[in-house]
Amino acid sequence: MSSGINWSVNAGDTKVLQSDLYLKYSSTTYGNLNATAIKSDIKAALASNESAGVVNYLVSLLRVLSEVA
Repeated sequence: MSSGINWSVNAGDTKVLQSDLYLKYSSTTYGNLNATAIKSDIKAALASNESAGVVNYLVSLLRVLSEVA
């Protein structure tokens, strides 16, 4: 779910919260995130409704990184 530049997800949204990409990035700090790796994962994602929530999450990570760069 998204609201402007802010991203959030409902607690029961297992499609996002249990996805490989969410689990990959949610276990690290923002300081250890790599924008290039995140962009590669976005490019590898299917452009589908099923992946939209996870892609929105990844884009939100990039937005945070751009704010602290």
